[in-house]
Amino acid sequence: MAGMHLNHLILKNVLWILYSVGTMLAGCSNSNGGASADTDTEQQETQDTEGAITSTGVKCAAGYTCYDEQSADVIWVMKNDGNVNGPTCKDVCEGALSQNCEFYACDAGRPVAYPEMSDFQEVAAGLGFSCREGGCWWPEAPSEGLYLVSIEVDATDGSRSCFFPTESTLRCDTHPGNANCFGERYATVCPCVQKLLDEACQWECGPHHTTRAVWKTSGTSCVERINYWRKRACEEGWVECPPAGLPPMVECTACHECANSEAAFDAENGAHASFGRCGEHVQGEGGGATCADVIDAFVSERTMDENGVMRCEGHCGPILSPGCQTFFWGKDNDSNFHTLNWRSCNVDTCETYCSEHPGECFTHETSPSMTCDDPNSGFEAGPILPECS
Repeated sequence: MAGMHLNHLILKNVLWILYSVGTMLAGCSNSNGGASADTDTEQQETQDTEGAITSTGVKCAAGYTCYDEQSADVIWVMKNDGNVNGPTCKDVCEGALSQNCEFYACDAGRPVAYPEMSDFQEVAAGLGFSCREGGCWWPEAPSEGLYLVSIEVDATDGSRSCFFPTESTLRCDTHPGNANCFGERYATVCPCVQKLLDEACQWECGPHHTTRAVWKTSGTSCVERINYWRKRACEEGWVECPPAGLPPMVECTACHECANSEAAFDAENGAHASFGRCGEHVQGEGGGATCADVIDAFVSERTMDENGVMRCEGHCGPILSPGCQTFFWGKDNDSNFHTLNWRSCNVDTCETYCSEHPGECFTHETSPSMTCDDPNSGFEAGPILPECS
């Protein structure tokens, strides 16, 4: 389809798909890991390339270290290769623990219970190291609401330099950026807790359409149709749905006007011609009378692999990305050409473009409301997941 012309496809009123831009967020793989430890503070179970299992049976994906602090009902998780320029604790919790039967989310707003090194030693020991004083900013972490520990471990005593948040609560949406102290880089230690799918994904409104992503799937809007398919995929046991399920997705309404400008530009100049204008990471474009038609066409890209397993290929992939996800969309004013931008809500980029290009950003009759949707009104029951063991 890559060689087809846009006008040909719009006249036929079918979806035009070229390619996705960016890297799809992959689900974590994890299978039976090492043997369990005898004590809570010795949860560095034998790890292999497929991950590990804590002493209480929690699956911890390869590339992460997990400690089950049972007294606090929290799993502390550390990404072994660090968090330079991401991921955030939101992504760390989802990436490390997605193969469990329960959904684990970062516990945003959790009180800082260990503000000093002596307080933190039990968690550190559970993660397999001891704390030592750091340099530069010690003891204060250079990122807001985070526990930071050095990636490198002292070969003589197994210690890491540790930094502590000065805030009263922990954050899930920040990361160390390029913070380093004489070349020393850091990993975050993230608090992860079990949550129901329709309670797991907390968002600010704005820039998003609601403060909590819930199941509302009966309409023809982008977000309703996306969540229809996320719910259906889990109820029908599609391979893209992890054991814990797919939580509902949320819409970044603050970037809608900017995305409209992309749809208008690309309808005239070719698909993805304006890619990156609104700070997106992954993009799909197509035609349809409603956004639900576009989403359905994306899902129609499901195809059988060489092993006879149906998989979401191409533009279907972002619809079923695991974890708490955000997207925004736009539509051309003069046609049914739609733009879908996934996994981003870069409000500053969107607002800057619109302010610097007056007249290019606009709304239309199908644009989403800019008001905050009440998550407690009109929501549906979540998916009935297949039994998980």
